[in-house]
Amino acid sequence: MSRPVLAEDGYEHYMPRVSESYRVEDLAGLRQEFDRLERDEYAPVGGRRFRRYGNGVILPWENKTGHWLPIVESDTGERRTGYDQGSNNPDHLSVRYFHALSESVRSNAILRALIEEDFSLTFWPRDGQQLPVYFGVHFVKLTSSGPSDPGVSSPDYFHQDGEPFTFAHLIHRSQNMMGGENFIGTTSIRNTRLEEAPVDQILARFTLFETLESFVVHDPKVSHYVSPIIKRDDKCEEATERCIVLIDFSPTVQRL
Repeated sequence: MSRPVLAEDGYEHYMPRVSESYRVEDLAGLRQEFDRLERDEYAPVGGRRFRRYGNGVILPWENKTGHWLPIVESDTGERRTGYDQGSNNPDHLSVRYFHALSESVRSNAILRALIEEDFSLTFWPRDGQQLPVYFGVHFVKLTSSGPSDPGVSSPDYFHQDGEPFTFAHLIHRSQNMMGGENFIGTTSIRNTRLEEAPVDQILARFTLFETLESFVVHDPKVSHYVSPIIKRDDKCEEATERCIVLIDFSPTVQRL
């Protein structure tokens, strides 16, 4: 993958460098985090979405290493991290406090490698970015118990995230599922459902199948959408799920 392609097209579907060499134990650590995810309290009632979140900053003048920000504790002692998507997700216009990523996964070698490589592929209006860059990491799992019970992402239409760059990395996809197809569209079909989107405004469509298979969007240039996941056979006892790590980057602003 290269910056010029991302800058020109606004998206790219690729395999990250860490996919070529990683420890099985580190992948198992990521899978364990997904097994422990809490139900997303901001999902629709009955929704089959699970999530944890963490955030931090990168100091570009030093290196590409991410420095995690402290978590907060709720009144009931739960570990939380705040996420504000502004007006870019009409489903949620205020700050959402998700369950926080565990300390062990924040130090996971694969995750740290993904954050560093992802950041190296970003570009900014000013050469030599001299302010910290904010990053956010979502662990999102969708599940489905049968054909009539899909796992639906949010929002369920073409959208932009609000952060300049968002990277998506597949950690696990069940074999007994359909859907989870990614679509990249022009910005003109933002807030448009798939069935209503003009075909000539859809730039690409693909499905992530392989472990760590990835894509990235440059938010100002494109919109994107992922279709619901559906369990092929509700008689099969195996769990049906799609586990994705989302990593986004935003500039910080200096105020006097």
